[in-house]
Amino acid sequence: MTAEPPPSSENPDAMRDSSLRVRLLDEKPSADAKPPTDTEVRRTVLVSLAVCSFYIVISSSMVFVNKALSYTYHFKTTNVLLLFQMLFTVALLRFLRDVLHLIDFANFDLVTARQVAPVSIFYSLNAAVALVALRELSVPSYTLIKRLAPLLTVFLEALLLHRFATRAIVISLLVMSSGTVLAANADLSSSNFAWLLGFASCFFQALYLTFVKRSGVDTGMNSFGILYYHSILSLPCISCIALAVGEISPALAFENWTSPSFLVVLVASLFMGLLLNYALFLCTELTSPTSTVVSGQVKAMAQTAIGTFTFGGVDMNSRYLAGTMLNITGGFMYAFAKLRSIRERS
Repeated sequence: MTAEPPPSSENPDAMRDSSLRVRLLDEKPSADAKPPTDTEVRRTVLVSLAVCSFYIVISSSMVFVNKALSYTYHFKTTNVLLLFQMLFTVALLRFLRDVLHLIDFANFDLVTARQVAPVSIFYSLNAAVALVALRELSVPSYTLIKRLAPLLTVFLEALLLHRFATRAIVISLLVMSSGTVLAANADLSSSNFAWLLGFASCFFQALYLTFVKRSGVDTGMNSFGILYYHSILSLPCISCIALAVGEISPALAFENWTSPSFLVVLVASLFMGLLLNYALFLCTELTSPTSTVVSGQVKAMAQTAIGTFTFGGVDMNSRYLAGTMLNITGGFMYAFAKLRSIRERS
């Protein structure tokens, strides 16, 4: 990991609040590094729990808001929705920086944009595929397939960031993934193509989170800076996808644009899109890509339970239930392995 540049007035994105400087949960200290004190360990755990909880709440809410748009209001043009979210994010970030002066980040620069570009590309691919998968799968099935992402993230962290998971963590992720495969084979209400879309989304999500981490390290940008660049760079990619799949005309002809209830849900989705991306960047920056992905497993029990009885539900059978329970068991194993890893480093 490259050293973080010192804070200076000429480099506002390099200025990080000292209260947010925490040791990464997955970060192994160098041989000459001093072991963390009890206070530092407690602070690391509290900050990590706070940002992961923030991500869990926002991510859970986002799933149901987007599902309401597609299931209740039949808004099927998912890439047009992504365009709205990106435009809204850019406008709101500029308003918060230039008018209210509540946040700070550097202006758009082509050199920095080249470093952040992989984040935007993989985000666009992940978001485009994930929204279609959510439209085609039930909420519980969508939640299950997304739990394959941590195992892919561990592989990419080792390959691209040279950060290696412990044996206990790998075993826990394999248990989670086994549960997903078992439930997928037992799901009679979803097509194989829908599950394939979900798997593709997991792969792009793992790439996306890993490059979020690497781009933050390479550029020294804070979460707002990465989010600003990412939103601008995503616009051309998402626009091309929307045009390629023919979503512009159906979006213009959508009949519920004047429905107050639809507009309320749409605006909620725009806000949730911004908050989700910020929560994701913040969680990845202050913990790790794998911790960010597995934070989503904590929300899985409530999300699966609610999704079973909403938006069409799911064909629940013994194998599907067994796969879900196996997946949840793997999530608890992962949490235990993480806590043990922290104690060993202290």
